[in-house]
This record gives sequence, structure tokens and C-alpha cells, in this order.
Amino acid sequence: MDTSTLATSNEKPLLGASLDALGGLFSNSKQGAGDQLLEPDQAFSFSAHINEQQEISLNWRVADGYYLYQDKIKITPVSPKDLSLKAIDFPTGTQKYDEIFGDTLVYYGDVTLIQSLAVPITEPSEISLQISFQGCADRGVCYPPMNKTVSLFVPASLNTAGSGNAQNANPFISEQNKISNALFNDALWLTCITFFGFGLLLSLTPCVFPMIPILSGIIIGHGKALTSRKAFYLSLSYVLASAATYAVFGVLAGIFGSNLQATFQNPWILTTFSFIFILLALSMFGLYNIQLPASIQSKLSQLSQHQKHGSLWGSAAMGILSTLIVGPCVAAPLAGVLIYIGQTGDATLGGLALFSLGLGMGVPLLLIGVSAGKLLPKAGHWMEPIKYFFGVLLLAVAIWLMERVLPATVILFLWASLLIICAIYLKATDRLPDDASGWLKFSKGIGTVLLLYGVVLVLGATSGGTNPLKPLANFSVSQGSAERHSALSFQRIKSLEELNTQLQVAANNKQRVMLDFYADWCISCKELEAYTFSDPSVASALSNTMLLQADVTLNDNNDKALLKKFSLIGPPAILFFNTDSSEIEQARVVGYMPADDFLKRLNSLL
Repeated sequence: MDTSTLATSNEKPLLGASLDALGGLFSNSKQGAGDQLLEPDQAFSFSAHINEQQEISLNWRVADGYYLYQDKIKITPVSPKDLSLKAIDFPTGTQKYDEIFGDTLVYYGDVTLIQSLAVPITEPSEISLQISFQGCADRGVCYPPMNKTVSLFVPASLNTAGSGNAQNANPFISEQNKISNALFNDALWLTCITFFGFGLLLSLTPCVFPMIPILSGIIIGHGKALTSRKAFYLSLSYVLASAATYAVFGVLAGIFGSNLQATFQNPWILTTFSFIFILLALSMFGLYNIQLPASIQSKLSQLSQHQKHGSLWGSAAMGILSTLIVGPCVAAPLAGVLIYIGQTGDATLGGLALFSLGLGMGVPLLLIGVSAGKLLPKAGHWMEPIKYFFGVLLLAVAIWLMERVLPATVILFLWASLLIICAIYLKATDRLPDDASGWLKFSKGIGTVLLLYGVVLVLGATSGGTNPLKPLANFSVSQGSAERHSALSFQRIKSLEELNTQLQVAANNKQRVMLDFYADWCISCKELEAYTFSDPSVASALSNTMLLQADVTLNDNNDKALLKKFSLIGPPAILFFNTDSSEIEQARVVGYMPADDFLKRLNSLL
């Protein structure tokens, strides 16, 4: 299988100059406004990558009605200084009489050139090349010469398999680079299907789960008016809006390098969104008949009425907000698309891939819409407990969002309060009549379990506990010591200056470095802490490694500078550095990785 590392282009200033130069040509063109020329990166979309055989693949996607000159393609080594290249093996071109250059060879459609190194590189390293090329439109308008500088990570040549360096070369490539490489090579239909599959897998992650009660609350709010068709349309509008938002913010992130979702992790935004969920939940509990000022009662009544009789547009608006606020973590499929968009400027393919990803993530939500109209009762007293159930889920989503704002001990107390209140609704504290039905006894049993667990959580919160799954950890000295022994201890950094200082210290001590990008609002980051970094085998493998953590919760200028330095959009991301402070780029981990897989990565790396 072809293992490739993708290029990073650095052509934005040139793009602006090229467009300015073309401005006069556009204005003098006799074509109508509808026939305006494409921008250079749209007409000649360029990418480059290198495989394990150290063959550099230069790829152009030439738009219909445009062509590329063969003799204008030049590759110039930039670094290292002793880098030398073989002559390019040009594919057969098309003979064309050009009004500017006369008889010449040109390329239409997709073009791939293979550039080989004159001297194989024996150690993994990075090279830089300048690629020059020029093309024209069939209408007779030529573009100025274009230049792109690409950086490629070169694995050790397989031709040096007998050497020790080749034996120590890392045999893997990061998941995001594999995904980005697939975008370069796969057909459009295969790309969409692949990313739809990625979305299905991501739909099983904690970042997507909160969307289920949000959509369910919207559907249940329609009460007796709910039909199978209406439930499906509400779900479809929610999912389509969510997928479209995912595509748009992903394309913008790829082009401008800014994570729009991270911007929405502001405490005021999270608090407001949580308050909205609480209001919707209270409407399902029927609590709006309490004596409040008339103006507040009127607003709450309107909100409840809108929840019952809201339009598809309301469901779509909630889908947009949910996408921006609920799941801001970066996963490998998203990172792969962002790498591709950042290199090629091909927002169309990147957007379609992300839209397909969003649709895959929305499949469970569509299943809810399809089944809701049939499985949920339309009338009768059964509807009230169902509304209470989804009201509880909305309250759970509100607490889940506030985990990013409030201290962990406070959140633990809120979970305890929610469980105790649910237990009271299930009559855990009421005496059962002698002729109680089986269902009533069952609900009281569930309520009793919730009540007991809620009390345990209260005890855990009062003792300073933070983990709902281990609320009494602080009461056990031996267990707490075991956890502290197995958990990783990170040194926090806040700026590039602090990072460079620590890298220099590690280099002096001949240590490797692991840098973890973390944020309080990143659920996948907390998954890594709870299930991966707490594993004793992982801690043992990293015992001689300097552990650094960049907390980018605030998303301030220092945080953005750190992310930009390594071309990251957001957390979670784990980077590894050699003893000479150089990053091992192909070893990057983006998104959550289970302990077993992470340990395999460490064993291959360390």
C-alpha cells in the first residue's frame, strides 16, 4: 500500500498577486459576466505527496476548458541544500498551437508527474521544493506563472533496507494523512461513501450523543400532532442543517485555519444554550403554570408553544446551533479534509466530504425520526411519562454542556441532584399500595437505584470527587494512590516561547517529548485522560518521555499561535518530538485513540 506524506503549500501572497494581474484580463474579456475566468487555484488545483519509494507525485486537476504547458513545469530544490533531483519523466501531452507560445505540448484534465530523487535519503527528514507552472484557458487568456512551495516528509528509502536507519524508520503514517491522501486519489463517489462511513463511526462517540435528546425533545414537543412523516421531516431538516454547517465550518477552517466551533465554547454562549435546554425541559414537566410575573409567563408560554408547533426551520436552526456548540472536538477524518483543503484550496471536494461525514453522523437521528411517529403513543396518559423522560435528557444535556464551564465537583453535585429528582418522580420515596402493579414496582425499583446512586454522588462531591463513575475515589487511600501512580503528569505550557524552552531542556537531556493539546470543552480530550492516559501500560511506556500539555481552553492569541504553529485546527491532538526537538510528523494522533492502539503507536515510536 502506498504510504504518503502530504505537502503543505505556501502560496497565498502569490495568489493575490496573480489575481491582481488577471484583473485587467478579466475586465477586457469579451465574455459575459457568467463566463468569468476561474481563479488560478480553481483552474489548476495542485497537490504533491511522496511515497516510501521516495517518488514525488505532482498532481494537477485542470478544469474543463483549461490546459497546462508542459515546458513551463519546473521543480527547484529549496532545502536541504544538497538535495538533487532526477529529470522529470513527462507523460505524453497534446500538441497544440498556442497564440502566445506557438506549437507546444499541453495537458488537459488530471495530470500526474513523477519526480524521483537523484540520491536516496537514508534517514527520515523533511524536504522543500518550489513548483513552477503556467496554464491558459481555451478562450485565449493565459494566467501569469504560478509558484508553490511544498514541504514533504521523506521516509527512509526502502532501498536502504539493510541499514540500521531504515530498520528504525517509523512504519506508519498518521490517520489524518491517510485520509487526506485518499482525497487526492479516490473518485468523488468513493470519497463521499467513505466519509459517510466515517460519519457512522463518529455517530457512536460522546460528541454526537447529546444531539439525540435535543432532536427527541423537538419531536416530542409536537405531542398529539406528531405523525411519522412529520417526525421524519423534522429529523431530516435537523440532520441536513447540521451536515451543511459541518461542511461550511470545515471549509472555512481549512481555508483560514480557524476553528469556528471553538469560538462558540464561550462560557456565556454555553450558559445561554444550557438555559434554553432547561426551559424546554421544564415545559415538558408542565411547570409553566407556577406564579411568575405576567411578562415572563407570556415568554415561557410562547417558547413552549413554539416547541409544539415549530416549523422545519426551527428544527434546522437547532441543528445548526447544536453542531456549533455541542461537539467542537477535532477527529481524524475532519483533520484529513482540512489538510487537503489547506493544500489545494479545493473547497468543493472538501465540503462534499464533510457534508457526507455529517450525514453519516446524523443516521441515528434520522432513525429516531422514522421510528418516532410509529413507536411513540399519540395520546393518553402514556404521553406524560415519555415527555418527562425526554425532559430529563434535556436537563442532562444542559449539565453536560456546563461541564465545560463549572468545576468538576459542582458538576458532580448537579448529576446527583438530577438523579435524586428523577428518583422522586419515580416515587422512590413513596409507599407502594398493596395492589401495586408490576410496572409500578419496577419504576419504584429503578427510582430507588437512582436515589441511592444520587446520594453516593453527593458524598463524592462533598469529598472533592470529580468522576461520576468513581465518585468515592477520594475515600479510598489505596485506590487514589494507584490512580495517581498510573495517570500521566503533564507540565502545562501556554505559549510558543514556553514550548521552545521545554524542547531545549528535553534536547539537553536527550529526551523525547509528547505534547498534548487539551481544552476543558473538548470531550475527546477528557476521554483520552480517562481511558488512555490513565492506563498503566501507557504510563510505563512514557516514563522516560517529557510530557507537555497545551491548554487551549480560552482560545486566546497564545492558544491560536500554538495551534497555527503546527497547522492544527483544535484539540485533541498529540504530537511527538525527537531528542533533537524535531517533530515526528507521521506519528501525530488527532482525535481519541484507545489505550491499546495508543500503546502500539508508542512501541513503534519509542
